[in-house]
Amino acid sequence: MSTAFNNLNLQYVLNKNAEQILEETSQAVEHAKEHNFKITFMLEDASRTPLEDILKIYKTAFDAGANRLAIEDTVGILRPLSTRYLISKIKAGLQELKIEDMELSIKCHNDFGLATANTLAAIEEGVTYPQVCVAGYGERTGLAPLEEVVTTFELLYNKNTGIDAHKLYRLTQLVEKSFTWPLAFHKSVVGDDAFSHASDKQVNAMMKHPLTFEPFPPKMIDRQTTLYRGRHIGETAVKTYLELHGINATQEQIETIAQRIRRSQENLDKGTKMIEFYEIKKALRQLREGISEEELKRIVRQVTGQRVKKKLRH
Repeated sequence: MSTAFNNLNLQYVLNKNAEQILEETSQAVEHAKEHNFKITFMLEDASRTPLEDILKIYKTAFDAGANRLAIEDTVGILRPLSTRYLISKIKAGLQELKIEDMELSIKCHNDFGLATANTLAAIEEGVTYPQVCVAGYGERTGLAPLEEVVTTFELLYNKNTGIDAHKLYRLTQLVEKSFTWPLAFHKSVVGDDAFSHASDKQVNAMMKHPLTFEPFPPKMIDRQTTLYRGRHIGETAVKTYLELHGINATQEQIETIAQRIRRSQENLDKGTKMIEFYEIKKALRQLREGISEEELKRIVRQVTGQRVKKKLRH
């Protein structure tokens, strides 16, 4: 269960005062406890809430029976250093309140692209329950992606997460279809281009040794390396390819092969594909946006008999 507790949210989201929120928090946690739930109490927008208020509502939740306290960086303004600082202050404050050995959780939003880094910083500071989402799907720019946190923790921290990494890519594909919202090709770990190579230098090197331009073998997450042979291909990569396949060729033949590959790509009609791309993008956007404001006004007029006027100032 969760609530915010700073002035911004009290006034514009909750429309209640602090004492009301404290009372409702206590009642809600007690009610859940009576029904034998294990309770994680999350403070929304904790990163923009004064420390004394964070500790006040955490103590209320703890006294009512919460088993775990969670920090939410709702608009993604934390940095790794400030994440560690905030958590250290919260832990010290809880100890002063005689709240010891409390499980801590964190939920990082990705508005500045720091969700994964902040989540890892929180773990370094002692948080044991990071909250993540597959491929980072979530409100606005999403949350810390499951696959990023898992692979980083497994490979860079050398820690066992207990998660079968081989299933991460297939899980991401399933979620992508469910959301009907394509992942960026360059998305780390699970994007289409995460293990692809196009430049002559990289293609040439990858044919010689797979770890020259990849941080870990893609088979670890049930993926494969893709070598693009398009308009960036050069004579070096062509020569290596021929040598690996036992084909002898003169320098002139190598240059001819490279030129023909590049020319075949340069002559492609990209205009039609771009039109199709933007049409698909527009259709997917409409799926998420729902009805237009004009349609909303029409529904309001039909139901209430009143026309929507200009928005009133608050």
